[in-house]
Amino acid sequence: MSPQANPLHDNRADVPANAAGGSTAPPPPRDSTKPRKLRVRSWSEKPRQLLTAAIPFTRAQAASRGITRRALDDGRKYQQLDYGVWVEAAPTTRVVAPTWADTEWIEERVKLSGLACIDPNVVACNVTAARLYGLPVPWNADTRMHVAREDKCLSRYRKNVVFHRYEWLRSENFFGLPLVTVPQLFIELARVLTVRQLVELGDAAVGRWHGGPVTTIDEIRAELASRRRVYGRLTAESALDLVRDDVDSPPETRLRLHLIDAGLPEPLVHPAVMCALIGTELHPDMGYPSIRLAIEYEGDHHRSSPTQFAEDNRRISALQAEGWTVIRVSKGSDMSEICRLIAHHLRAGGLI
Repeated sequence: MSPQANPLHDNRADVPANAAGGSTAPPPPRDSTKPRKLRVRSWSEKPRQLLTAAIPFTRAQAASRGITRRALDDGRKYQQLDYGVWVEAAPTTRVVAPTWADTEWIEERVKLSGLACIDPNVVACNVTAARLYGLPVPWNADTRMHVAREDKCLSRYRKNVVFHRYEWLRSENFFGLPLVTVPQLFIELARVLTVRQLVELGDAAVGRWHGGPVTTIDEIRAELASRRRVYGRLTAESALDLVRDDVDSPPETRLRLHLIDAGLPEPLVHPAVMCALIGTELHPDMGYPSIRLAIEYEGDHHRSSPTQFAEDNRRISALQAEGWTVIRVSKGSDMSEICRLIAHHLRAGGLI
């Protein structure tokens, strides 16, 4: 692919970078033998955990609970979250949250819940919704709360809150939070993200990242096709053409895009390899099946987890027994060298 034709015009997102939303804790060892077919599940079907979180309430709600105005002024018991909204200073309530959620996710949840106390019709959108869905956003993305309403006459001001007007607003309940649907979110972020950044978000949304998928490529295409006017349509269309199902993580997306950006043929995501040695089908992160070349991205947990390390060795041995060459890439890899190595194998196999 020539530089002129390559839509990945922004090379700031380097492969080792980690701008993913949510926790960066290592995932459990992956089961390389499980079926690769994905299904969008409602949040009630997804793995969950219970985390402690403050539950915002208004002055009227405080009065109904017998909390006096004087008690609200006691900073040891209550703290003012926003104008007219309070929370307990030492919360004990446990709330349902995704398994990948961390303290930042809880803080975002509390802020959105507090705003909903004042205006029950608000829906999180833009980068706020992306973070709450656990989708990757740039490290320098806006940290203000972004919310929307289906209200053409919306005119409000609140510190650190950005209000968006939506003529047609579709939302869904995600772990008890009102968020704009992911297809709408993808199109909305096409105005502020680069093609590369939007592909990362799209791969995560339709793949396995953080318990996904949360939507499908077809649903995003249908949403885009239904819009007569879209700001950033070219970015959305270019990114959507590069979004792939079944990607495990944003670093794998960045690796695939880096190979495309280097002018190499796009590798297939999770090619199926029947391995007689272990009697099962394996799916390397990406590869070129016609020349039996597999590429594996290995995060830090691949070295720090003995269980994952043993599984990796088992996988590689099984793939090699089938005549596959396995190229391993990590955060510290020299990507120029990796690209030259892959190109060497592609030339030997007649693919370039």
